[in-house]
Amino acid sequence: MRPRRLLLVAAALTLAFGASTAFAATLGVASWHIWSGSQTLTKGTCTLTGTTSTTDTYVDENSPNSSFGSGTTLSVSPRSGRERWAFVRFDLSSCAIPATGGADSATLSLRITTAPASSRTIDVDPVLTTWSGTSTWNNAQTFSYGPTTTSFTTGTAVATKSVAVTVDVDDLIKNGTANYGWRLMDAGAATNVTTTFGAANNGTASNRPQLVINYER
Repeated sequence: MRPRRLLLVAAALTLAFGASTAFAATLGVASWHIWSGSQTLTKGTCTLTGTTSTTDTYVDENSPNSSFGSGTTLSVSPRSGRERWAFVRFDLSSCAIPATGGADSATLSLRITTAPASSRTIDVDPVLTTWSGTSTWNNAQTFSYGPTTTSFTTGTAVATKSVAVTVDVDDLIKNGTANYGWRLMDAGAATNVTTTFGAANNGTASNRPQLVINYER
């Protein structure tokens, strides 16, 4: 009887081990499927620059009824009586990002082509009113603007300045917020100084405003 009992115990252990192995294998497959199923987001990058995707201009207090949308540069100045604001926006439609997607990051890059004699702080403010390349200083006084998104210092040398505008672009994608771009404004003390940026019409591609969006959908 003892050998038979030992044989039965061995058989039971074998069955238990086999069942445990089968369960572990099943669990492993199930766990893999759960992990795999979570990887459903598609990542992408969209780069916008040049006249086909960018509208920009600046307005001049000293020429309140003039427009500068066809120029190759954008001017920003705090000078009293001659203040200048620049405007820039991008057409996101070519990126084909669905409303169910979102911006992981969005970076606005602006090229300073003529630096000011002293470093300035430039505010980047969302524009909440429609505008065009023919907008004037007088028009711009009637526009609505959101809180400053970010700001950057110019320094005193030719350089490219990049700032994060992720929150603004994410709103454009997810909430269908109207895309009116940004105003560039020197809100510092009035002084005879100007910062000049390259416009979308600039003959040198690297001087043009650029928006890079890293997104998911």
